[in-house]
Amino acid sequence: MGDAIQSTPAMPEELGDISYEELRARLPQEVGDEIVRLLANSAEALEDFATIQTEQDIANFNKKYGVNLVLPAEG
Repeated sequence: MGDAIQSTPAMPEELGDISYEELRARLPQEVGDEIVRLLANSAEALEDFATIQTEQDIANFNKKYGVNLVLPAEG
């Protein structure tokens, strides 16, 4: 047997301590700085953001947090 390195995928619980700089680097530029700051400072907002799948999810996120998130259309 060799020295197999087992990589553990990042679990969502670990995202609570992610910094603004880490988020800014990972998210597309279409996600505005205001929203990146919100995600960095609110575990709830980050969780809500991570589960967005539809245009309605985006609308709900914007209403809940008073922001204007626009994600690029996948195509």
